[in-house]
Amino acid sequence: MPEINFMVKGSADDPYEVTFLKTDDRLLVLCTCPAGENRRHCKHRVAIMKGSGKHIVSGNREDIATVQAWLAGSPIEKALQALNEAERGDDAKALAAAKLRLARAMND
Repeated sequence: MPEINFMVKGSADDPYEVTFLKTDDRLLVLCTCPAGENRRHCKHRVAIMKGSGKHIVSGNREDIATVQAWLAGSPIEKALQALNEAERGDDAKALAAAKLRLARAMND
């Protein structure tokens, strides 16, 4: 099973680990931050999926392109697109719902 791990700087002293696990028909995205461990919306996972390597401290920013290729056509990609649309609007409920859908897609 292909796997890519990133260490990202968050609010804690120690970096969090963001893991992308790819199977034939599934992509699982994990993070060791409190939100990620509680299966909620996690900004560390989202940032990498959106192409940002700003907080990656593991020196493998080039792996972001592989992660984005893995997203293509997945339920996570669709949920991420819905989140992007909700972020452009001003409906707090729609944004919360989009974050929840994305969190579920990353954990299913």
